[in-house]
Amino acid sequence: MLVGEQEEPMPFRRWIFAAALSALLLLSGCASSRAVTGSAEMPYLPSTPPKVEEIFHLPTGLRLSIDGMMEMLSGARLVSVGETHDNLNDQRVELTVVRGLHRRFPGKIAVGMEMFREPQQAILDRWVNGELSELEFLKASKWYETWGYDFGAYRDLLLFAKEHRIDVIALNPSKDLQEAVRRTGLDNVPEDLRRKLPEIGETDPWQRAVLRGVFGGHGGHGGGDESFDSFLRVQLLWEETMAQKVVDYLKGPRGEGKRMVTITGGWHVKYGFGLPKKVVRRMPIPYAIVLPEEISTPEQQEGRLMRVDLPEVPLLPAHFLWYVPFNSIEEKRVRMGIRMEEKEGRLLVESVAPGSPAEKAGIAKGDELLALDGEPVKESVDVLFRVGEKRGGDTAQVTVRRGGEEKTLALRF
Repeated sequence: MLVGEQEEPMPFRRWIFAAALSALLLLSGCASSRAVTGSAEMPYLPSTPPKVEEIFHLPTGLRLSIDGMMEMLSGARLVSVGETHDNLNDQRVELTVVRGLHRRFPGKIAVGMEMFREPQQAILDRWVNGELSELEFLKASKWYETWGYDFGAYRDLLLFAKEHRIDVIALNPSKDLQEAVRRTGLDNVPEDLRRKLPEIGETDPWQRAVLRGVFGGHGGHGGGDESFDSFLRVQLLWEETMAQKVVDYLKGPRGEGKRMVTITGGWHVKYGFGLPKKVVRRMPIPYAIVLPEEISTPEQQEGRLMRVDLPEVPLLPAHFLWYVPFNSIEEKRVRMGIRMEEKEGRLLVESVAPGSPAEKAGIAKGDELLALDGEPVKESVDVLFRVGEKRGGDTAQVTVRRGGEEKTLALRF
């Protein structure tokens, strides 16, 4: 500008641009100082409280549809679902995952289940091949002695596997091996069981810290380091055996080109340092963890969910959280109200609950149970199976022997 010339006012467009740029810089400065909330376990806190049936993808913080989750799970060769054993909605999630993957990859899916031990594999194969009825399967697998939870919670999943000839793999070690490891440690297992020991890797430090808290939260656990070491050994034996079974199957001819869905308790897969890490150590494959996350009332949680003191773990607990309500099979099942004992080939009534359907029907302590609705009952599982088919308001004809005399009593559930 020459001396004596007047300065031209800034053109209006340039002024608007400069003002907008200044505002943008001010806003970016404010944004950079805004606190970011979240944690290692939940880096993206939901903007609104999670609702039942919402699926949350932890690595991105996105809510997904079931189809969206299934599309992402399709890229994994191992999908580990961790359940709370007494919530029917957890088993519903498991069936949904298995069904969805089977639909996408028919004939290329297998299911591994913690609920079965290695010696039961032949029984599982016969079940899938259609050679056993449900009652025959319960007896042959010793379901109630081995697992103990009501079979009704897993019936739909196992029936789906049977219908579609989906291999079901027993993941847990034999009871003999488990007891030997618990009592004597890994280095002193008897020779006849030693060959069944899986390779035991170095203990993950975060898993050890978490299991410390879980150990303290389990009711009835006492003692100090020696008791915890025994608890830890068994947990590691379970997971190393599970991992070995998964890898043996996927590397073998039956598992060629297949994906596996594992069904275990949540602590075996949460954070990934349990079963998933032990699989990857043996066989590097893509995996995903799905955890049903229970939304329930304090009353529903009381006496069921452990109160544990855990360290802050710098790991995502899962890839997907699926929020579910709590529904117990206890809410659906009916009971006769008796305790039974098998003695010298007879099935006897050990006790009768006051006010129960059995007491109202006239069943008494010491009665020998002979039949239910005309079907012979010789073992406890016979009664559990028949009663499991009943619903509230149904009736049953119970035949007993008392003092050498047979009686048929009418019972209403």
